[in-house]
Amino acid sequence: MQKQPRFTHPWLSKDSWTLWEWWVLATVAGGLIGMAIVAVASTVTSPPETIGAVAFLHLVGALEGMALGFTQWLALRRYIKHIGWWIGATVIGAIVAWLVGSKVIVVLTLIFFNTVLTDTTRLTLLRAVFLLGLWVGGVLGLAQWFVLRAHVRRGVTWVFANALAWGLGLLIALLGATLVKPGEFTAQTALVYIATGATTGVVVGAVTGIALVWLLKPRLLRHR
Repeated sequence: MQKQPRFTHPWLSKDSWTLWEWWVLATVAGGLIGMAIVAVASTVTSPPETIGAVAFLHLVGALEGMALGFTQWLALRRYIKHIGWWIGATVIGAIVAWLVGSKVIVVLTLIFFNTVLTDTTRLTLLRAVFLLGLWVGGVLGLAQWFVLRAHVRRGVTWVFANALAWGLGLLIALLGATLVKPGEFTAQTALVYIATGATTGVVVGAVTGIALVWLLKPRLLRHR
């Protein structure tokens, strides 16, 4: 009797699940490290008009991008050789996203904590945060796409996946911010920040991980 051909759908392979799981873990780890960097940076006060403050924002963005890029690189290197530029691309994307996004975050924070939110204002705020996430994810995804396009087809999908993932992720971050009081830092608020950061990382990692498995499916099939 002739053997039936083995079903080799990449979504059901061990390698695809392993990649997805490691990618989610890497994104969570990079996000938590980046959140810790921002938390430390927020304690440093500097006038936003000074050249030093602009350089400081560049540094914060670079460190965040380095943390995320490095942890993601650890998950990618098994499947894509010569992907070392991934870290540098993520750093560049994070710097650009941070310089614009940080200003928007300040405005949104002032609105959120200093006004009485009506249903209309709350909906507007949620839309603004989602759009901010689209910007952050789009910039990061575009920077990484310049590296990824040399290794996969339809790599532009990566940009849209990141935009959607970060849009949803920042909404979760906003919801987490509602659980703490501004300026308060206790063991309880630290746990809230960690839980919020981890949940945001899971969402971003899960969505982009699906796109990554789809983009790498020819390589995943060869791994079987």
